[in-house]
Amino acid sequence: MFGISTRKSGPATPTLERQPQPYLRIYASDFHARDPELARNLSLLIPEGRHHELCSAAELGAQMVPPEADFVLSLLLAPSLLDGLADAVLAARAAGRSTTLIVAVTNAQLTALGEWLTRRGNENRLAGVRLMLAPNAESAVRQLPLRLMPVVEDNLIRMPISTEVEGSPMRNFYVFSPELQALVARIRAYAANGIHRTYLLGGPGSGKTSLAFYYYLVRNRGRFVSVNLAAENTGDKAAVKSLLCGHVSGAFAGSGARTGAFMHARDGVCFIDESHGITGPVMEVLMEAFDNGQYLPFGASAKQPLECAIVFATNRSWETLQNSVNIDEFTRIGAATLSVPELHKREEDMIAVVATTLAKLSDRCTSWTQPKGVSEEAWLRIKQCRWHGNIRALVRVLELAFVDYGIRGGDTLIQTEEIDAGLKLWEPANHHSHQLYAVA
Repeated sequence: MFGISTRKSGPATPTLERQPQPYLRIYASDFHARDPELARNLSLLIPEGRHHELCSAAELGAQMVPPEADFVLSLLLAPSLLDGLADAVLAARAAGRSTTLIVAVTNAQLTALGEWLTRRGNENRLAGVRLMLAPNAESAVRQLPLRLMPVVEDNLIRMPISTEVEGSPMRNFYVFSPELQALVARIRAYAANGIHRTYLLGGPGSGKTSLAFYYYLVRNRGRFVSVNLAAENTGDKAAVKSLLCGHVSGAFAGSGARTGAFMHARDGVCFIDESHGITGPVMEVLMEAFDNGQYLPFGASAKQPLECAIVFATNRSWETLQNSVNIDEFTRIGAATLSVPELHKREEDMIAVVATTLAKLSDRCTSWTQPKGVSEEAWLRIKQCRWHGNIRALVRVLELAFVDYGIRGGDTLIQTEEIDAGLKLWEPANHHSHQLYAVA
């Protein structure tokens, strides 16, 4: 270990005081660990009275002592080396410390990072991590002040691909950026403190279903039942009432009884997606249920208590919603709002999406060379894009870029031209629908 201290030296005096815990511990290649200029630049970032330690990557191992540092930085090391360190950080956090692991990788390490994130996520061993993409150590040091904030929430929401099919495979929704961490903390507070009607506002493809499922996980009751109004609302009140409230046997000619979404959720969560469709019959049914906290299944003679929480979600802006309904009816929904920050504001989540998508695509390669990442110019194009379609659009762009890369052959990085072709097809800068979407 190459310990570098920022404390001013003075006459040596005997002391029994324990040396202060390091503020930052850095694991790097031997070249970087012995670089005096890198040490000087790092020392400028350390609070007065604290110090940092530069350590060789050779000290990484499968079993490591939980670090006492506030922050640990993996400086451009292969992600495959980090399991022991990440486990040590988890142990430190389990002991009550707020230790945060900052993983800085180069553009050519993105696919490897995605493989590491996917594996750790599937094992549910991903917490206390922040991400950074840097072409070199100097760039990483420049970006470091923006990462020196502790991670409070988990980095992962694990949920079934199909939330209502038993035994459905699981998928990972990553939470790295401070903006999304703050939203997850707010959702957790809502669910833990009895806020039972919530409106999620976020652009298309921003992860609203995953965030609604997280609310359900924190609530830890009943079932998670989803209703997509765009797909299931026929405009007929009897059909809508049957969908949400259920109906008794014989309510429709030849019909058996049906358990509606409210009853099926029990005291869990009813997730109403595409809820800009809350007009006409849907609004009438909801008003009946919300006004008195009870609902009447279609054709029944006895009302049932409304026990489930309701999470609405829409990709429309709040102004668009207000202008589309009677404001008196709209206020009866009585939901607290949550705004999902747009992807272009969340660089660390963008890194995670690019990395895990490339890892997934690379795993399919047979005759094509697996891409190791994206070029610096291609990353800059991704980073500067507005991403009206958020995660969904970014994944589509990467899928098309991957195909063009595979056909082209040659180097191991996806280039700007391939990203531009995907942007033109899936993320146009100007489109008439952009003004409808929620912005946060």
